[in-house]
Amino acid sequence: MPKVFITGADRGLGFALCKEFLLRGWTVFGGKYLQDYSLLEKEREKNPALHIIPLDAGDTSSIVRANNLTSEKTDSLDMLISNAALMGEVHCSIDEPPMDLQATWNSFSVNALGPAHMVEFFLPLLDKGNLKRLCFVSSEVSSITLMKNRAGNSYPYSMSKSSMNMGVRLMHNLLFPQGYSFRLYHPGWMKRQMQDGTLSEKAALDPADTAAHASKYFETPLKDEHRLVMYDYLSQEWPF
Repeated sequence: MPKVFITGADRGLGFALCKEFLLRGWTVFGGKYLQDYSLLEKEREKNPALHIIPLDAGDTSSIVRANNLTSEKTDSLDMLISNAALMGEVHCSIDEPPMDLQATWNSFSVNALGPAHMVEFFLPLLDKGNLKRLCFVSSEVSSITLMKNRAGNSYPYSMSKSSMNMGVRLMHNLLFPQGYSFRLYHPGWMKRQMQDGTLSEKAALDPADTAAHASKYFETPLKDEHRLVMYDYLSQEWPF
């Protein structure tokens, strides 16, 4: 049975990915950050192949503890999906002084450095896996080319996601020759999931629909694994 670790699994796309991989027969380790959400616990009652691992992707000590807990349950992982992200309304741009640099650093810790930190600490488990696949959820606002006509965006989220893309490129340069394959994914504008599991009306996409597409893309081998590309929920390639 293949094994995957998914960060940001409390709700939305992360939670939907947990359910999707469970349906596909995987053992799932779901990184839990939001204490006021119990969707993972309810899902675990139905499927013992789900393991809930406390995780703050922006905190090194939390990542170390998550790695230790996971290592107690398995000696290998086949896939890591870096989905956790810090969004929210952060006012940090030159047209809204003063710039909140602490909020920007918080975004970078989770969105840019968190994925690389996860790979760093979980690499020994992934080295022993059969698939060796690293998947990263990015965003359309990470594309420097496509942002040229979009004024008014706050800096932290878009800058941190662009930095994550660069980190993935550097990891690809190092780890692809060692047998690793990579997925970079833009999931689209998804509805927000509430504590009771319902979805907000705002946004266009149901996280479950996106997860069904993403999980297939993450799992299926590609003919051109040597290329690092960003695909979206419509299987379109995006510049990044």
